[in-house]
Amino acid sequence: MSGVRTVATGRWGRLLPEPGPVRTLALATLINTAGRGIFFTLSALYFTRILGFSVVSVGVGLSVAAAFGVLAGIPMGHLGDRRGPREVLVALTALETVFSALLLLVDSYWQFVLIASVVTFLDRGAGAVRAGLIGGVVKGPSRARTRAYLRSVTNIGITMGSAIAAVALHFDSRAAYVSVLYIDVATYGVCALLQLRLPHVEPAHQDDTASMFAATKDVPFVVVTLVVSVLNMHYWIGEIAMPLWVVNDTAAPRWLVSVLLILNTVTVVIFQVFVASRIGTIKAAVRATVVSGVLFVAACAVFGASGSATVIGATVLLVIAASLHVTGEIFQASASFVFGYDFAPDHAQGQYQGLYGMGFAVSGMLAPTVIALLPLRMGVPGWWILAGILLAAALATVPAAAWATRTRERYGVSVEPIPTGE
Repeated sequence: MSGVRTVATGRWGRLLPEPGPVRTLALATLINTAGRGIFFTLSALYFTRILGFSVVSVGVGLSVAAAFGVLAGIPMGHLGDRRGPREVLVALTALETVFSALLLLVDSYWQFVLIASVVTFLDRGAGAVRAGLIGGVVKGPSRARTRAYLRSVTNIGITMGSAIAAVALHFDSRAAYVSVLYIDVATYGVCALLQLRLPHVEPAHQDDTASMFAATKDVPFVVVTLVVSVLNMHYWIGEIAMPLWVVNDTAAPRWLVSVLLILNTVTVVIFQVFVASRIGTIKAAVRATVVSGVLFVAACAVFGASGSATVIGATVLLVIAASLHVTGEIFQASASFVFGYDFAPDHAQGQYQGLYGMGFAVSGMLAPTVIALLPLRMGVPGWWILAGILLAAALATVPAAAWATRTRERYGVSVEPIPTGE
């Protein structure tokens, strides 16, 4: 026991939450996202190289699955509010164990689309319920800090999973792919068991949760969600725009892509909680969002400039651009957590988090096309147009958040008013 006590109270204790539900969530998140890292790394190769589906058909199938995922947030979040988020989360995670295993048994395309859609629906639904559960077991500014901590853990977990996936990539056989992918399946089962250790949160009163679509009737919250979803397109700069821009449009070496991705991951792990701990109010979140918009503009400008630079110049500019982008990402993510929790009533956290998560899912459906049409097709002008879109969304959070703040009382939420002129 002394060893555990040393970890909790000594030098490393500052990196760990207090023993309790947040630490349990962190462990479950680490295990599950390690599995996701495996799946993200291997799934496209498995379905194309091993099962023989075309790249286009896999892309279409995953898009169909993503569309089903968009539909999951509100009903599953609402179910968590009515039945208790821990119990619903455990059930959804257990079902994910079953259907993710079935996904490795498919031998036809229609089976792939069907099972992938079910898995994505369960995964997005579990995300909404998990966010609602955090709202039930953690109070006040600690909610946003908890989400920030779990985001850092997610980056660590996905990196671990990607490293494990390298085993399958080395042997490049069906047996190797399936064996490693079953580790991903196992992580869902382990998470379901860990989630049983989380505290029970009393379901909301039936009268308070009578309507599944109460969150969608909260127009100011919907507007905040839409504005944030537009701004969330910045995440796909790192996932899509940066790698393809480096390889196709700059003189920088291709290996720099890996360096920039590692830079992003390490920066988030180190600084996300630190920044989030200093953004605990709506007023601070609005300011942080505007700062993030300015940083995204600077990042887009530097990304564009790297296209006409020499090898050394492009390398330096790309490192600067990636650094500006990840700094804006950290500020924007921290602010987004505050908006999502502080504007939502406690009795409907699951439903509101489901709606808020839908905004991110919609962003994920639109952003690849926007990225492809703007910076990747138009070059420097496209980078500037993308920068303008992101800055406009960041500035739009000012009136949107002010409107949501003024209307919270009618939805049973108490928030500190944003002073006039902020």
